[in-house]
Amino acid sequence: MEMREGTEGTSPLRERAEAIHAADAALDHLHRSLEKLDSASNWGLFDMFAGGVITSFIKHKRIDDAEDEFNAARDAVRAFARELEDVHDPELLRFDIGGFASGMDIFFDNVFADIYVQHKIERARDRVRAAIRQIETIRDQLARV
Repeated sequence: MEMREGTEGTSPLRERAEAIHAADAALDHLHRSLEKLDSASNWGLFDMFAGGVITSFIKHKRIDDAEDEFNAARDAVRAFARELEDVHDPELLRFDIGGFASGMDIFFDNVFADIYVQHKIERARDRVRAAIRQIETIRDQLARV
């Protein structure tokens, strides 16, 4: 097995434990991101039917919080991929929430802008769920061996 610089003497069990720990860190951030997106989605639905400027601000605060967690998850996934180099052939995961056009939604607060933002939230939720499934699958494989 090829050793990375500075890992001389590292056992395969330790490498697996480090990879599992890195997976757990990434999953924690992804789950928090999903919680924030769920909240943004709920506020988005309210915004479409009865909301206004304040509702839009709250919704976008939740989106910003989700994006912060998503960015932390991206860093954690990169660390996870590095840990997997010694124990698994990683498929690099790509994360990108994309722009949510928050300025358009706040300044042109109408049902069309709200629907557009709601669609973007739903797409982001789908991506986060897919990333969670991928990491959990790899983590479960690591834990079984």
